[in-house]
Amino acid sequence: MSLIDNKKKQSFLIQWGMVLVAVVAIYQLPAWTKLDDLYNDYWRVEIAKKTQPSDDIIVIKIDDKSLSEMEEDIGFWPWPRTTHAFLVEGLLAANSKAIVFDIMFSERDKLRDGDEFFREVVSQQPNIFYAAALLKEESPEDLVSLEDLPQSFFSKPYVRADSTVNNSSKITMSLPWIIAVEDWNVGLIDFLADWDGSARRYPVVTEVQGAKLNSLPNRVAEYVISQPDTNTGNNQRTTRTEQDFIHLKYKGVDYVPFQSVSYAVAYDFLTNRKRLDLFKDKIVVIGATATGLHDLRETPIAQLYPATSILAMAIDNLILNDYLIVVNKNYGLMVSVILVSLLLAITFLFDSYRIQLALSIGLLLFSALCLLTLSYFLSQSDRLFPAASSFTILFSVLVVLLFYRGLKEYMSRQHALQTFSRFMDPVVVKQLMSDEDWQEKTANKSCKVSVLFSDIRGFTTLSEKRTAEEIMAILNNYFDRQVEAIFSTGGTLDKFIGDAVMAFWGAPIEDDNHAEHAVDAALKMVDNLLTFRESLPEELREFDVGIGVHSGDAVVGMLGSAKRFDYTAIGDTVNLGSRIEGVTKGIARILVSETTKELCGDVFDFEFKGEFAVKGREEKVKLYQPSRRVAVNEN
Repeated sequence: MSLIDNKKKQSFLIQWGMVLVAVVAIYQLPAWTKLDDLYNDYWRVEIAKKTQPSDDIIVIKIDDKSLSEMEEDIGFWPWPRTTHAFLVEGLLAANSKAIVFDIMFSERDKLRDGDEFFREVVSQQPNIFYAAALLKEESPEDLVSLEDLPQSFFSKPYVRADSTVNNSSKITMSLPWIIAVEDWNVGLIDFLADWDGSARRYPVVTEVQGAKLNSLPNRVAEYVISQPDTNTGNNQRTTRTEQDFIHLKYKGVDYVPFQSVSYAVAYDFLTNRKRLDLFKDKIVVIGATATGLHDLRETPIAQLYPATSILAMAIDNLILNDYLIVVNKNYGLMVSVILVSLLLAITFLFDSYRIQLALSIGLLLFSALCLLTLSYFLSQSDRLFPAASSFTILFSVLVVLLFYRGLKEYMSRQHALQTFSRFMDPVVVKQLMSDEDWQEKTANKSCKVSVLFSDIRGFTTLSEKRTAEEIMAILNNYFDRQVEAIFSTGGTLDKFIGDAVMAFWGAPIEDDNHAEHAVDAALKMVDNLLTFRESLPEELREFDVGIGVHSGDAVVGMLGSAKRFDYTAIGDTVNLGSRIEGVTKGIARILVSETTKELCGDVFDFEFKGEFAVKGREEKVKLYQPSRRVAVNEN
């Protein structure tokens, strides 16, 4: 038994190792990251619902209302730069903390005179920031050398080094050329679009030809953090992220979640110096939200979300150091390994397919609950866990294992059905196969059985009077009747030995009345013999039968070689049953041992035939001839 257990353990360890290697390899596929992104979008929205953006940020919206209301006085979009200049003058008068343009000033206004005035207004203003963007298509007028860019464009934690950065390298960028280079407080506004185009991340710095360029939100955050707090006089914060990008923590689920005002309204307030307190000490982000200006992006919050709102959100996250943390996917892999190991342990500890199925589904549901709970509690601290990939891998392994186990179970049942249908009544076999413990019942084991041996008398004389074909036809007809007697009493046909038959009762299906059923089958076989002989010609009716029955312990199971094996019984009980059949000649058609007689109780009548010496036994064996009891008329 220990040898079998060791082989089972070795097989389990090999399977466990192979499955885990496959899990680790599969987990590296990009598809799992995509799945986790979609799953965690739900938690991104849930986090956004319960949080509010900073009150220090206000968005001046170039919305549909502004485009309509300002069309008559100022004209169609894009408006003259003088319009923005008047707006900036008002914001400067209001003492805004920072002014951020999510508008490109790369092309000079050749139709209207306003660039010079705008340049003068923004000159030497360190709190005004402009957008720059990397261009995919190269164009000679947009080529710029890295050495021509202001030092502030480069990330402070990643100051360019002459040994690593080729200053003569040229890149294609859209830059605010209408402003003097010395006044360039610029940063990139290229957000990181994920595989599905959604804005889940925002770059802090972007590496370009070995140099790391600041994003616009990072430039604004650097400036704001460096400014003294209005209450304490100290810098607001000295720590800042050194990551190349952040996972955006969206706050609020509105189209523009920040405090906002239409450009037309803001222009009226600021040019007339009204409601300046609305913009005092605020970070003012100016950008387009109108649908017609096509500056909308896909986000976890909405399919169409203003890029200006994304920019403002990145500024909020960086200033407050308040962004989402995506848990390293290796922790998800670790959870996957643990869950898959538990699943494999179930298949190792339980042989029953139904128990495996029930426990595996239970593990799947429990894992889903745990992963959801873990995701919930982590989301409370702005962390996102790769739960979807862990659960899906567990589910995938479960499906594969259950399919494999189910297929193996089905093939095993079909093989057992075909095998046992040779030895037992097909109806009984189907009942056996439908039992959950069929494998245990058909396994090799020692049990109580009753063994029957039946042999034809006078077969030699019969074979001398008929051809081989006639003999085989007669025998097959005879055996059909005798096998029916065995099956009808729940017996198992062991084998045919020439013209002899061996059968037993009590295995593979346990039978407390195995002795009674064996004797009943013997009596039926005699009845079948007498009926069968009447159908034969007169000269063939001389053959008879001898049947021996004995009850006791025997080892039953599949025995044979790898190419051929049978379900059989072996042991002393079987040997004695065969010996008893040999004694029947000249004594009785049926002889049973004393053990069988006692197990039958008073179901049959038994006539004592004496004590007989049999081969392999020192003591003589008491034998009895059974017969059916005759009902006694009480009258």
